[in-house]
Amino acid sequence: MKKMTKWTVVLATVMIFGFASCVSNVSGGDSGGGENQDTTYQFHSRVTYLAAGTAGSAGTKATYCIFGDWPQTIKAESVTVDETKSVTMGSMTYYLGSDNNYYAKCTENTFVPDSTYSDGTTVAQASANSTKCFRVEPIKWRVLNPSAEENKILLAESILTAYRFDDDLNNYKDSEIRAWLNDGFLNAAFTSTAQSLIATTTVDNSAASTNPASNECTWNIGTNNYACENTSDKIFLLSEKEATTTGYEFTEYNVYGEGNSRIRVTTDYAKANFADQNATAGYGGLWWLRSPNADSSNSAFFINCDGSASNYGNVSSESIGVVPALRLE
Repeated sequence: MKKMTKWTVVLATVMIFGFASCVSNVSGGDSGGGENQDTTYQFHSRVTYLAAGTAGSAGTKATYCIFGDWPQTIKAESVTVDETKSVTMGSMTYYLGSDNNYYAKCTENTFVPDSTYSDGTTVAQASANSTKCFRVEPIKWRVLNPSAEENKILLAESILTAYRFDDDLNNYKDSEIRAWLNDGFLNAAFTSTAQSLIATTTVDNSAASTNPASNECTWNIGTNNYACENTSDKIFLLSEKEATTTGYEFTEYNVYGEGNSRIRVTTDYAKANFADQNATAGYGGLWWLRSPNADSSNSAFFINCDGSASNYGNVSSESIGVVPALRLE
């Protein structure tokens, strides 16, 4: 089994401000959701399927769409942000830029030496006390079951941020990351109209879900003492089984390398929020699965930068990213 290498996960040894430094306390609703804002940028409250042949994590044969909005790319130097003009989306405040796009402010936090944004500038560590702005953009998703007539499953095409579970608990039902996905992320990324299109899903957290879909490996041997009760969620993380299901255009759990359909690139905003991005061409960052490791009470599985699904890490790590999933009504 592939375990964490030294470069992949940096464990938190001190209290870190992390994602919370970029947002205010979570509040309910979307405060009007920005749907009637008189700006060029319009929030994506409907699912828009992209043209056949659009490229993505599973090549050009897969189906992709855009839905919802989230800060992603670092602000261009030529753009100025007017903090007197803003809109609130759940816990996030977005400020209007001179290019008529919205921007989110974030205090930079990275553990990765020489990490750079898409414009080539360096991502600062927390000690620099540096704040950057990131452009709010539509979220691109891959449809995992495009032939389904209803309840289509969407998986984000990028690592959108990084977030930790509880300090020493790999129970997904009670985890901080699940709570944040279904409150902080849901209300900040989707308008009230968009939220009405997202189904409440019964999420399978059984021991079987923590094994690869092929069930060829023996790390859990069909059992997992840390598997929890099923949950009812709008937004969720994939399980080990789902992330290795060939019907979703995924390969076996231990298949890895450039072109792997599990590889996800880290956005600039996620880099500012601790998330790692491998420098190897064609590789991505690390992202959490919801499945606990059967051998440890404080570790869960994640997808490696090369697309391998046979990795697990301490749930207190902030450098592993978040790739949300959802089902449409």
